[in-house]
Amino acid sequence: MKLHLGGNLPFFAPKRQKELEVPLQEPTRLRDVLTKLGIPVSEVYLTVLNGELVTLDETLVSDSDEVRLYPPIDGG
Repeated sequence: MKLHLGGNLPFFAPKRQKELEVPLQEPTRLRDVLTKLGIPVSEVYLTVLNGELVTLDETLVSDSDEVRLYPPIDGG
C-alpha cells in the first residue's frame, strides 16, 4: 500500500517520511496499519482511498491501494 501523509502527519511516521510503502499480505483495517506505524488516528481528519473520501474506521486496505491522510487544517 502506498501511504501519503499530509500536513504535520509525517512527524509521527518512521523516519518522518511523507510517502511510505507498506506491504500488506491481506486486506487490513487502515486503523490497524496506522497504529502499527505509530501514527495516532486522532490526528487524522481526512482519509482518501484511491481518490475517494472514506471514513478511517470502516476502511480496509490492500497492497495495491493508495491512501492519503490529512490532519485538521487550522488557519489564522
